[in-house]
Amino acid sequence: MTSIIKKPIICILLLLFLGAISHKAEAQRNRAFKFENLPYHDQKDYHFGFSLGFNRMDFALKPISNLHEVEFSNTGTISIHEFDTLKSVLSQGENGFNIGIVSNLRLGPQLDLRFIPTLSFGDRNIIYEGLKRDSQGNYNPIRRRQQIESTFIDFPIHLKYKSIRMLNTRVYVIGGFKYSHDLASAEDKDDVDAELLARIRKNDFFYELGVGFDYYFYYFKFSTEIKASFGMRDMLRRENTMFTNSIDRLNSKIVMVSFLFE
Repeated sequence: MTSIIKKPIICILLLLFLGAISHKAEAQRNRAFKFENLPYHDQKDYHFGFSLGFNRMDFALKPISNLHEVEFSNTGTISIHEFDTLKSVLSQGENGFNIGIVSNLRLGPQLDLRFIPTLSFGDRNIIYEGLKRDSQGNYNPIRRRQQIESTFIDFPIHLKYKSIRMLNTRVYVIGGFKYSHDLASAEDKDDVDAELLARIRKNDFFYELGVGFDYYFYYFKFSTEIKASFGMRDMLRRENTMFTNSIDRLNSKIVMVSFLFE
């Protein structure tokens, strides 16, 4: 997935910079004429839009306390190269992207209920580091990386609390929950890749917190938003191998930067 998005940080900063420049020019023009864009936009009972953005998917990984005592077991169908001793288990996130449809229901002057079904693409990695004894009795370092590709269908429900409108700008905070289904999960597949070290469950539940800015332009409202998602389920499928027995708990965590057009 890194081949799709090579420099997401630079892209995000560039888009924010261009948005800020456009908004500043618009604000200066509006200030001169004392003109408020879309004055009745937020008085609608409901409205729709779409979102585009970037994400950083990762795991909150908690290894067991006695990694060196984990024994190798090959009772399943997964064929792997053994570690004689496992030293560490780490997670490594990668960048992805997401697209969604915005549905907004007005609950009050400063409170909205939002439903934004989203399709999110991203990769995550679990990295195993240990030692393997060779034929001469020497221990050599071994590093195995399990890349986990995910394609999530997200169904989030958020409450959006908005500040008082300042001409053509608002600040807001969001909070809520979402259910995610991973279309790329190998949890229920019998014909898995022989090199697959660990399998991830396909269903997850998250709680989410975020902050954003609304900018009112002449024809539409543009918003920039950053949001953090924290998974509540242990996502690891237990298969009685050292690669699953070495992990005490594995939760998803995602940071998402979105650009919304409403």
